[in-house]
Amino acid sequence: IEELKAQLEKDALESKQRMKNASDLNAQFEKQSLMEKIDRLSEDFLNANAELRESTKRAADADKLAGSMGRGVDWGSWGNIGGLDVVMGTTESNRPSQLLGSVDSARRRGSILSEFDEDPVSVIAENRVMVIFDEKQEKASKQVVERLIDLLNDAFSSDIKVDMYSPSSNIPIGGNNAQTALIFASSLNDRSSLENILGRILKRTAPVSGGSVGMPPSHVVVVSKLGTERTNKMPYSMQNILGGKLDKLREIEQGLIAISRSRLEGKQPPLDYTVVKFGEIESSDNMDANISILPGDSLDGGIGPNAAANVLLQAMAFQPYARNSTLCSTGSIPVESSIDEASWNDKFLCLSGPELLRIDAGVGGDSDVAVLDTKFEQLALYVREWSTVYEGSRKGTGLTTPVLVRNSRKGPSKFDGVVAREGVRILFQTTNTGDRYKSATEEKQLEKERNDGGSKKTPSSSPAQGIVKGRKEGGVEVLVEKTVNGHIRVRARRCNTDHKTIVKEMSEEVIVKSFQKAVEAWVGARTVTGF
Repeated sequence: IEELKAQLEKDALESKQRMKNASDLNAQFEKQSLMEKIDRLSEDFLNANAELRESTKRAADADKLAGSMGRGVDWGSWGNIGGLDVVMGTTESNRPSQLLGSVDSARRRGSILSEFDEDPVSVIAENRVMVIFDEKQEKASKQVVERLIDLLNDAFSSDIKVDMYSPSSNIPIGGNNAQTALIFASSLNDRSSLENILGRILKRTAPVSGGSVGMPPSHVVVVSKLGTERTNKMPYSMQNILGGKLDKLREIEQGLIAISRSRLEGKQPPLDYTVVKFGEIESSDNMDANISILPGDSLDGGIGPNAAANVLLQAMAFQPYARNSTLCSTGSIPVESSIDEASWNDKFLCLSGPELLRIDAGVGGDSDVAVLDTKFEQLALYVREWSTVYEGSRKGTGLTTPVLVRNSRKGPSKFDGVVAREGVRILFQTTNTGDRYKSATEEKQLEKERNDGGSKKTPSSSPAQGIVKGRKEGGVEVLVEKTVNGHIRVRARRCNTDHKTIVKEMSEEVIVKSFQKAVEAWVGARTVTGF
């Protein structure tokens, strides 16, 4: 019995060892299979994104070239891409870079040549603007357009061709190769009128036997009215009470934004939009040059025709922050006076984000070197210490959304008029509520799946969906800046957003109010102590 027991134990150990060896071999085999699968997936991914990586490399080259020319790269890749000039204008001039049409559109021009193999073609590169308004009904707008034409011809070394059409006229398909289309919303009946017009001018026209490839406008500017987002407040509620005029203008604004954001990347030419809101256009400008520009729909008052034309010129040709933004403007600029480039850049800076708060902290130190400016360094350190309140637990902060605190990545910018810049980003994090949010299209799809018994899977539920980028939840970036004229200011701006981000206004308001109170206390203390 003892010998049999020993033999069974020996057999059990040998069996266990064989099982272990087999398990190790299986593990090695599975590991090898997994590595081969990863290699195949990686190779497929690289092959599928070869064009994207190549375009990124070309964009980086353009960034480097643009930086060497002193043009700045904060807002996009300007320069030469594939032998094509992205920026309109000459590099020798001391004037700011001139831009008509979108930057992405210039990237695509080279690819168009390969689509037509039969005959050699060239790409239209003339400066052309299309203006759509009803000059019979829009007498004040006519003044603005006439002044704008003069300003365009003064701003560009080559003549600008301006084509004017009424909304009811036969507007050419493809926009007659204009880089920018300027549309006065008050001349349109409703949103469908805008959609019909854009449906015509955004179509690309094919060349005719050795002719030129037609490029539709890549930047559309819509001139609207103040109050379209404040129809529940006086005096705009009274203006809207008969016929819903402001509501129709708001629908036109939203129609342009929707069309711009719905462009299919790689299939349709990219489209930038700008919505400019003016109050009543006066018959002439006042003697004092006083122009105000803010994001959204927040100003009240009228605007002179010369001031309106100057704002449109800047939005169309000089200010990258006006791209894909909504702004409002009031004030006047006499014809004989002018505003310098730096002042215009500073006025449009509020569109970056957009800006939520700006406080002037006074004059900085005498040193031209930012690191030697003790006032700037002390305020930057104070802001960093203030931001630590939002690190860790939300308890006591007043926020309903979890946040992360990170250093700002925005450096000094000559275009922004900033020689030194430091700050922090307070980034909103994903919550269960946000994850459960579904758009109207997603809700319809889910309802259809439930009615079908869940037998069909949507492409979004497929496991082979690929890599998905994290959603941008928004945030607030607070900045301490020393300007080129030696002043120190603090700004709060919206960050970490795209057009799909749900703006968390309550959390933003809590952060901005806390920041404003802290900075005002710091400025007040320095005023009292003199340090």
